[in-house]
Amino acid sequence: MIVIALYQAVAQTIQGGLPPGTPAGPGGPPPGFSITKALLELVQFVGYFLAIGAVGFRFGVARRARGISDEARAILRADNAALLGMLGVILVVLSALGGPYLASITQHKTFAEALPKNLAPFELKMAMLTLAFIGFALVRASSSVGWMLAAIGIIVAVLQPLYTGKLASKVNAVHILAASTWLGTLLVLTLIGIRGVIRSATSGPARAQLIADLVNSFSPLALIAASIVAITGATTAWLHLKRISSLWTTSYGVALDIKLVFVLIVLVLGAWNWRRVRPSLGGEGSELTIRRSARMELMFAALVLIATSVLVSLPSPK
Repeated sequence: MIVIALYQAVAQTIQGGLPPGTPAGPGGPPPGFSITKALLELVQFVGYFLAIGAVGFRFGVARRARGISDEARAILRADNAALLGMLGVILVVLSALGGPYLASITQHKTFAEALPKNLAPFELKMAMLTLAFIGFALVRASSSVGWMLAAIGIIVAVLQPLYTGKLASKVNAVHILAASTWLGTLLVLTLIGIRGVIRSATSGPARAQLIADLVNSFSPLALIAASIVAITGATTAWLHLKRISSLWTTSYGVALDIKLVFVLIVLVLGAWNWRRVRPSLGGEGSELTIRRSARMELMFAALVLIATSVLVSLPSPK
């Protein structure tokens, strides 16, 4: 209910920012917007964040941390992140199947008839998501094999438009992968790494140093991914907007403006964490500071996801 209320608020803001004469009454949803489609997009984004974030945490954070204790290894064991990865894959699958299922009900079709006409991309995505799920499930039995299968499956699934889509879809696929690697890994790092270490019986100085090692391992990955997000985001915006005036004359442009405000806040918080909070890590009580700042960054990242799911549910300017 909270998410739907946020969608309605964003939709009303978009409609309210359009010039007089735009279809749909004041305070109503913008033309072409569907809450159902936006919710399915949000579910997909959250799924990618969890699944790709789990892979990013495994290969970009936990594996890079050096000299950690046996207790720390138990806290950061691979199957903790793998469980989040499995949940993420399930959400992506539900999002992919939810659209055709709802279409079959509303349009009085069979589920098979509601599937995309070109089934090859859809089948490839489903096959890779199945591979990713199997990989996450195998982590407990065979960590190296499980994580490799999970990484291949989820990365190929999110990049599927590279092989089958148009230019805008290709750029957007890379954008989603980079954003999920950056903020998704931060999410898993916060849920499993920072939270787990803080709740452990590790002494104060050792606990603070371990979290410092984890955050320092995450920083290079975050910087690279955030740079790719900026480049692909700007490219995607230009491909869809076609002209600068669309930023304030179309519902798509106003939705993009809202998203950019939230993205800017996330970037500022990320820069603050990197320049101010990260150098102070290792000191007594510093782990609580980074947990608070990471939560704040993730809160605005959630608003970015909601704004993005609205954005991709709107028709591009003509």
